[in-house]
Amino acid sequence: MLPLATTPNLRVAVVSIGRSGTSVISRILHEVLAVDFGDEADHIPRNHNNPDGYFENREMLALNERILAAVNGAVLRPPALEAFVTLDPDTKKTLIETVGERLNFYAAGKSSFGWKDPRLSLTFPIWKAAVPNVVAVIAFRDPRAVMRSIADQLEVAPTSLSGLWLDYYRRIFRDTADCKRVVVSFDQLLDEPLRVVETMATHLNIVIDKKTAERQLAGIVKPKQAKHRVDATVSKSELALDPNTEAVYFYLRDAVAKGLQPDFKMLDRLLNPIGEAAAQSTFKRWWSRLIVR
Repeated sequence: MLPLATTPNLRVAVVSIGRSGTSVISRILHEVLAVDFGDEADHIPRNHNNPDGYFENREMLALNERILAAVNGAVLRPPALEAFVTLDPDTKKTLIETVGERLNFYAAGKSSFGWKDPRLSLTFPIWKAAVPNVVAVIAFRDPRAVMRSIADQLEVAPTSLSGLWLDYYRRIFRDTADCKRVVVSFDQLLDEPLRVVETMATHLNIVIDKKTAERQLAGIVKPKQAKHRVDATVSKSELALDPNTEAVYFYLRDAVAKGLQPDFKMLDRLLNPIGEAAAQSTFKRWWSRLIVR
């Protein structure tokens, strides 16, 4: 049985900080769940960092760079939190219209269509305005693995990335608050691929055949090839997490491990605490609730 999307004109954006498994998640959406990510000829090319492909449309990436330039931002230098509120109205209108036109061009005739780019984490307000029915697939990964992978890719010190993971996810969860969304863990995907795919299928209203999906996943998810698994060989001092980042990550990790989606009100309190003590206190209260379930 082929995957069947029961939501008409399904539009799916994969949103995450870079190096969080979004390429393999996009590949699964494309090949296993039949969410069309377009022709590979339109994608940025595969390379040694990602031999299976990025599933990132070149033109959409360029549009995201254009949006970031308009708000004085960059991948490693997120714009001000309220940048899109204060953006010149005419500039904002032009960006929304351009994004909508190009997305409609690539999605034309497709009952389901998806796109991804780490920059979406920073530019999502423009895309959401252009595509109000967008569904966000929010991927996350251990922040230490993310920092190590980005640092190696860009040849910078991991310590220079301090706070970046939390900054991205503060924006992601704020800007997707009025969207349908599903949160998935890349680390869980490596260990329990079918379970993660079933979660995505359920929240995207896609009907799948489990046996077929399991067979497809065997050729896609390759735990031994996953770079930068956090283990005992990694310097704890080099990749230490601040208490707020640690609280948010542990909350997300433990929620999905229990088969849950985050309590977004609780998550908002973790993402926007008043001081480190508040973050730890909120996390402890959530943890005490979780372990009695």
